[in-house]
Amino acid sequence: MDKRTVSSAHERIDGLDREMIAIKTEMRIQLKDLYIRIKRMESIMIAAAASIIGLLVTVLLKMG
Repeated sequence: MDKRTVSSAHERIDGLDREMIAIKTEMRIQLKDLYIRIKRMESIMIAAAASIIGLLVTVLLKMG
């Protein structure tokens, strides 16, 4: 059976702190990538909507 002392508890907590920092960093990077992808999709959808509206206006002007 291992001896659990205060110093070993502090060592385990310090190890958990390092792991938590690594996880936070990784999550920040992943969220940044996700944000960039969403912004790209948003710009594509705005461009598509603008082109559809432009085509509809062109059709309406040719009919009138």
